[in-house]
Amino acid sequence: MAQGEQIQRHWNLLRTLQTRGEGVPLAQLAQDSGVSERTIQRDFETLQEQGFPIEYEEDAYGKRFWRMPHDFFKGGAMTLSLTEAVSLHLAERFFAPLAGTHFAEGLESLLAKIRSLIPSKTMDYFSELNGRLYVRPFGSTDYSGQADAIRLLDEAIWEDRTVEVDYRSLWRGDNYSTLYDPYGLVLHQDDLFLVGRSHRANAIRLFKVNRILAVRSTDMQFDRPVGFDLEALFRSSFGIIRAGGQTTEIVVRFTGMAAAVVEERIWHDSQKLQWLPTETGLFDGDRDDPESLLATFQLSEVIEFKRWLKGFGDQAVVIKPDWLRKEIREELLGAARRYAE
Repeated sequence: MAQGEQIQRHWNLLRTLQTRGEGVPLAQLAQDSGVSERTIQRDFETLQEQGFPIEYEEDAYGKRFWRMPHDFFKGGAMTLSLTEAVSLHLAERFFAPLAGTHFAEGLESLLAKIRSLIPSKTMDYFSELNGRLYVRPFGSTDYSGQADAIRLLDEAIWEDRTVEVDYRSLWRGDNYSTLYDPYGLVLHQDDLFLVGRSHRANAIRLFKVNRILAVRSTDMQFDRPVGFDLEALFRSSFGIIRAGGQTTEIVVRFTGMAAAVVEERIWHDSQKLQWLPTETGLFDGDRDDPESLLATFQLSEVIEFKRWLKGFGDQAVVIKPDWLRKEIREELLGAARRYAE
């Protein structure tokens, strides 16, 4: 039997025994688990070796009713299923990019409270979970050195308080300071971004948090725009670059492995996918054109979209608009010239 199935059964047994104070007969436990009574007895022996106080009481006829002390988990109503334990494990891994900040500390505090309800020796038995579900990061940013700044920004967001920000502009190539009304924080591909109104620009500006050099609080309050929707701000964007203005219909033809990869995922809320019929030659299976997928998007900015498309190489070709097709062509030719040099 797979070890994972055994762990799942053990966990279910513990939850049943801890919540059924009157006890449960061996035959019922075996039936509910779909195994033999002898298997349940072996499970009890294994769990008792791990420190679980599994015990039984006999009735007048010698029938045994198995149970656990109701206060063993220190909070009778608080029991976790294996799925819930896996979800906590996932949450911890997803918050890893924010390690060192008060957001991660809040999650760690919550997990510590939950784990305190279960003896450490008991939790060690389920440590195999860590080896069965792995969240693999792709690049990371260390925000621990900006923990105080992030905490101050978060407080200012909730209190509608203006802050003064020193920022390193990647595009301008210089540093500058501005008063800033912070509206919210956005976590995108493990990077943290600040959204708000820059007094210097008198417009909404997006700051990448790891480029913020310093944050200072002020006594100024700001009025959050009525109906401001942080999610809607990026609805017609392909990534984190804030979009504005009218959307443009973009049609791309994907072939080969790219077509299969694109179909597997929702890349943007506006996407529409359509497989194109293949043309065959004189013989069955002899295709003149490879199987292709037509993808349509409605976007108002294309900077990140172009980067994504170019990652598919010659298996992604823009059909329309023509200006985007020309832009990508020139960029690819420019890259080819650099490689030729």
